[in-house]
Amino acid sequence: MATDLICRFIENPIDYGKMLELQEQERERVLSGSSPGTIFFLEHLPVYTSGLRGVPDHFLSSTDTPVFKIRRGGEVTWHGPGQLVVYPVMHLKHYGFSSVRDFVGYFGNVIAEALNDELERSDAKWIDDRAGVWIGDRKIAFSGLHFRKFVPTHGFSINISCTLDPFDKIIPCGIEGLKVTSVQLENGRNMRTFGIAENIVSKIKKRFRGLKIIREAS
Repeated sequence: MATDLICRFIENPIDYGKMLELQEQERERVLSGSSPGTIFFLEHLPVYTSGLRGVPDHFLSSTDTPVFKIRRGGEVTWHGPGQLVVYPVMHLKHYGFSSVRDFVGYFGNVIAEALNDELERSDAKWIDDRAGVWIGDRKIAFSGLHFRKFVPTHGFSINISCTLDPFDKIIPCGIEGLKVTSVQLENGRNMRTFGIAENIVSKIKKRFRGLKIIREAS
C-alpha cells in the first residue's frame, strides 16, 4: 500500500474554476503514476455548484454568485469562506479501498468523528444513503464525487463558521425543507476552519502512514 499521500492545505479562499483545474491536473498525474495522490483542504470563494441531478428549479431566486454545472454526484449546494472543503484525489485501489462506497464511507465517517470531537458530542453521523453527515434532522456536511478509473475529483464540504443565508436561495441537495447547520450554530463558538482539517488529518494518519503536509496560499 502506498504511504506517501500528500495533504495540501490551501489557506486562502480559492476560486472554484481554478480548483477544478488543479483537481483534474492531479487526477491525470495519479492516473499516469507520477503522483501518489493529494487530499486538498481549502475554502472556496462564494459559489453555487449543481451536480448531475441538479436542475434549474433547485434555485429559488436569482443570484449574482457564480454557478458551476459540474459532473459530481448530487444536486445543488453552496461553498464559501468558513466552510471546509475536502477533495481526496487518489487511486482508491492503491490505498486498499474495496469499492467507491467503501472509499466515500471511510471519509464520511472520519468527518463525522472529527465533528463530534469539535462539538464534544456523539450524535454527528455519516449517513450513506443521505450523502452527508447529519446531526438529528440537520445536515452539517455534504458529499458529491466524480470517479474516473477509481480516481475521484470533488469530495466533501463541512459547514464550520460560514453564513447559512446562501442555502436559503436554493433547495440544498434537492431536499425541500432541508435544515442546514454549522459547527458554529451548534456550539455557539467561532471555530477555526483549518482546526477541523488538522483533526481530520490526525485521524486518517491511522490508515495513511507517512502523510506529507504542505501549507500554502491559493
